[in-house]
Amino acid sequence: MQADETQAMNQLQSEQSRLLDKIDELRTIGVGGFVELPQLVVVGAQSSGKSSVLEAVSRVSFPTKSNVCTRFATEVVLRRSPTVKMKVLIEPGASRTNAEERQRIRDFTPDSFSNTSDLPNLIDQAKQRMGITDNMHGFSDDVLKVEISGPDKPELTLVDLPGLYISESEEQGAEGIRIVRELTERYMENNRSIILAVISAKVDYHLQNVLNIAKQFDPKRERTMGIITQPDRLERDSEEEENYIRYVRNEKVSLNLGWHVLKNRSYEDRMASHDVRDEQERVFFDQGRWASLSREFVGVDSLRRRLSNVLLKHVRRNLPDLIADIQRQIEVRQKHLERLGPARSTTQEQRGYLLAICSNFERIVGQALNGMYEVEFFRASNSQESDSNNSQDFRRLRAIIRELNECFAEAMEIRGHRRCIAGTTHDVPPTDSKVLSQPYMEGWTPIKISRKKLESEVSEQAKRDRGIEMPGSPNQLLVGSLFRDQSQPWEMLARQHLLQCWESVKYFVGLILQHLTDEHTHSLLYGAVLLPELERMKAHLMEKLNELASHTKRGHPLPVGSSFLARIQKSRTKRQLSSLKSNLGRSSDSIQLTMDDLTRALSALDLSRDQFAAADIIDQMQAYYDTAIITFVDNIATLAVENCLLAPLGQIFTNQTVNAMDENQLKDLAAEPPFVHEDRCRLTNELGKLQAGLQTFSVLGTVPRSMSRPPAFRKNLAPVILSSTIPP
Repeated sequence: MQADETQAMNQLQSEQSRLLDKIDELRTIGVGGFVELPQLVVVGAQSSGKSSVLEAVSRVSFPTKSNVCTRFATEVVLRRSPTVKMKVLIEPGASRTNAEERQRIRDFTPDSFSNTSDLPNLIDQAKQRMGITDNMHGFSDDVLKVEISGPDKPELTLVDLPGLYISESEEQGAEGIRIVRELTERYMENNRSIILAVISAKVDYHLQNVLNIAKQFDPKRERTMGIITQPDRLERDSEEEENYIRYVRNEKVSLNLGWHVLKNRSYEDRMASHDVRDEQERVFFDQGRWASLSREFVGVDSLRRRLSNVLLKHVRRNLPDLIADIQRQIEVRQKHLERLGPARSTTQEQRGYLLAICSNFERIVGQALNGMYEVEFFRASNSQESDSNNSQDFRRLRAIIRELNECFAEAMEIRGHRRCIAGTTHDVPPTDSKVLSQPYMEGWTPIKISRKKLESEVSEQAKRDRGIEMPGSPNQLLVGSLFRDQSQPWEMLARQHLLQCWESVKYFVGLILQHLTDEHTHSLLYGAVLLPELERMKAHLMEKLNELASHTKRGHPLPVGSSFLARIQKSRTKRQLSSLKSNLGRSSDSIQLTMDDLTRALSALDLSRDQFAAADIIDQMQAYYDTAIITFVDNIATLAVENCLLAPLGQIFTNQTVNAMDENQLKDLAAEPPFVHEDRCRLTNELGKLQAGLQTFSVLGTVPRSMSRPPAFRKNLAPVILSSTIPP
């Protein structure tokens, strides 16, 4: 039975080591610069006992003088192995941008050693390689990596950060306060960091703000563990001692990962062995109030086990999301490299680069105009070109143009007539806030006029404009004059609509280039090739508008077809019946009338012949207006938008365009500037790191542990269990 337990423990430790080694491998090859990696981060104020915690957990004495661990982050890698072995490496920080300098830092690879007394000397050598001296006031973003393996080492990786401080001195200035705080917050901000907040019992808890800083980034206290040091500095049976015991019991400040307490070496015992140190700690916690605490939360032995279990569970829990993050970062860089295109130093390569872009451009434009949104461009994120108040996707051009055409037709119906004539088809229609908020309704205020007042105006105008018409007949030119006055808004609305469509097309073209090319090529192609073509299309649109609107500003109405006559007849009949009923003084259709009643009513009609002439002019104008507005709206949508804007769009950047370019044009547009070459090299390097990082997980069996049938076909069956090397 004991042999089985030993075998199970060895298997667990082996798996634990493999998982943590893979995370360390990601950090070593640089994946940590692109995705957040799971880690244990040791944070606390200076002199809070952070170094003592590391020393107790690792059983290795770290240097505690000359501010060794206060100028840079130290990554401590602990692994279990039959033999003792140590190694010191340096990972250059992001601030070192010079390639030779970064390589010089990485070249610090002294031989591994087994004597722990050599560690301080190696760390001093590493400091010199990083350019850190005892007189240095600043901090470095290089990471010192100390790998320690041995039979008594736990499976752990910890990152020790410089200690926080708030007071300036000759050695540590105000700038250091800011740098250490920012470095600490950067590590805490990583959602995959377990925060080990070290609190010294010799200082009042309320004077130590490390947990307050941690709460900013872990508000639910889900990934923070508190570690109390120097409990022997408290007065035995004092109120302060009771308070810290309550912290350990998770009663004062509740943390999801709980608390732990360690006893540090005293100054007198600083040279004692690790075994002696551990024995003194056990004796201390077996006395007084500390004996009432569960052994799970006191002492370094249980802390090693707790940290190993916490880190292992944390890595398991984050592994699927970590792999997904790496895959996303790979896709981002692959797409960026696709936009940069292949290297292009020769004329042939430059022409081929542009031909590939224009081929994709034509395909995207064709699908957009046909409303067949199949290529990847239409599936791309729309977050850059939309905000919370505007969910329109300008990539789907046909949908945008159709919506604009509908808005234009609706606006023409509502505000196409200059004056709203009460009681007619030109009256103010009922509109809701949605209609009034559409782009062509902005600033509209209806001008209202009654039918009676308009008839009076027309009568006066008819008297002034009498010509050679027969007595009792109106001058037919009045119909054209009244129509031109009433249709004044048409050209303004049409111009607004065409410019809106053109702007949408212009933006759509920019989105295509943004998708297909890098920023440098985008700006060159857009400015030199596409924008001039778009401006010509805009000028053609305005010419077409002038042509379509010219007849509404001059000339005489010339209706064609029976619809105009039908509208006139309907309006006349309705108006005459209404007037006859008014003269009869009857409102009901079922009352019997005598011939005398009809004679009097008809006589009254004859007496108001001038009024009826004015009314007839208004009827003719409205009948022609209602017929002409339909034709005008259709012409704007087809002859202008379709023929002058959308149809030429697929021809503005084609193979013929590229093939017609000379060598100088090709060089200006497609030659690769130095920064593009640098971007390609950088992206290729980052992509290689990420792909290597993804490859490190291939041996871990990252297939999901169970698969269920799809909901539509699910039966009451047990899930299929798949084999995996990762325990739940």
